Amino acid sequence: MNKISFQILPSPETNDHEIRILIDNEDLLGSDYLGIDPAVFFAVEEPDTAGELIIGRCTCGCEGCCDFPIIVTINESTIGWTNSNGLNLLFDKIDYVREFHVAKKDHSWEDIKRRVERLVTNILKNSLVNDNYSFTWASARIKDKNITLSYSKNGTQKLFELDWDGRTEADAEHKAVKFLNNSR
Repeated sequence: MNKISFQILPSPETNDHEIRILIDNEDLLGSDYLGIDPAVFFAVEEPDTAGELIIGRCTCGCEGCCDFPIIVTINESTIGWTNSNGLNLLFDKIDYVREFHVAKKDHSWEDIKRRVERLVTNILKNSLVNDNYSFTWASARIKDKNITLSYSKNGTQKLFELDWDGRTEADAEHKAVKFLNNSR
C-alpha cells in the first residue's frame, strides 16, 4: 500500500497556493506541474469519490492547459489512482480519507486574505443573484481592501466588489452577509 500526504505551499508566480501530493514521502508532481490551489482541491466534500481527479496543473498556473489527471477507483477497503502514463497507486481507504481531512482542516497556511476568501465563500457558496447567476469564487487578492465575487451562468460571468477593512474576518463576513441579504 502507498502512503499519501499533502503539503500546502505558496505559489508566488500564480498569486495563490498549491497542494503538493506526497506519495511515500516523494513529491508526485515533481517540477513538471504546479499543485491545485487548496480552495479548488478541497472543494470536493468527500475524498472517496470515484472518477477523474485533477491533481496538478500546468506550470503556467492555468487549470485546463496541461493538467495532471488521474482516475480514482474505490472499493470497500482501498482507493486506487491510475492514469494513462502507467501510474498505479493503491491506498488504504481509512488512511487516505483521514489524511485528506487533516489537510483540508489545516488552515495554518492562510494569510488574512486567503482566510477571508474561505469565510466569504462559505457564506455565499450556494447563493444566486439577479437572473440566477450562481456564486463561483471570492478573491481578496485582486485589489487591496476589496473582495471580488464571481457569479456565473451559462459561461457568462458577473463580478461584484465588496469593500472591507483589510484586517478582520468579522468585517468581511459582515459585508458578505449584507451582500447576500441585499441580493435576494
